[in-house]
Amino acid sequence: MPGRCGPGENRLSSGPIGLVYLVSSLEDAERMGMKSRWVVMASAVLVAAQLSCSSGPGTSGPADVGSLAPTFSLPDLQGRQVSLEKFRGKVVMLDFWATWCGPCRMTMPLVDRLQKEFPNEMVLLAINLQETPEEVRTYVERRKIEATVLLDETGEVGFAYRSESIPMQVLIDKEGVIRHIQVGYHSRMDQELRAEIQKLLSAE
Repeated sequence: MPGRCGPGENRLSSGPIGLVYLVSSLEDAERMGMKSRWVVMASAVLVAAQLSCSSGPGTSGPADVGSLAPTFSLPDLQGRQVSLEKFRGKVVMLDFWATWCGPCRMTMPLVDRLQKEFPNEMVLLAINLQETPEEVRTYVERRKIEATVLLDETGEVGFAYRSESIPMQVLIDKEGVIRHIQVGYHSRMDQELRAEIQKLLSAE
């Protein structure tokens, strides 16, 4: 079924594991011959649910809340290596995404705004999964994304953080410990992330 997620397809998620298929648009419904009342029902479910895309098979890595964040060094769009360790002492948000992921297009402006709210206290690293620099650069320029974009072309960092569904945000505290993981898009996600960031900033 065609969908905004591209390679991963649109899915509903109540968490990082439980995924079901979703009729995401009127056009999809019409192609399937569904009546309008079912489209309304599907739309209502979409509003109440957490929308995410599958980025690949499930993995079993060390990235859990309360565990030390896996270290990494990735190139940015200018080819400069950026290391997670560089930001020890600050709150860090990792945002795993891809250009083909529809829900990522909704979350990226929100996390961009959060970075602007906490410019000196929080670092936002937008980690693109397994796409070419040319694809990512074109997308970033067209969408005017201001976050620091890193390229995980092999998918190794995504694997380490178990990012089988995207968008996925990981909040890391000043000591390098994972304190919050959020998967998918929903209407109050920026409020939830803001509250978690404030909690980490106020911690001793």
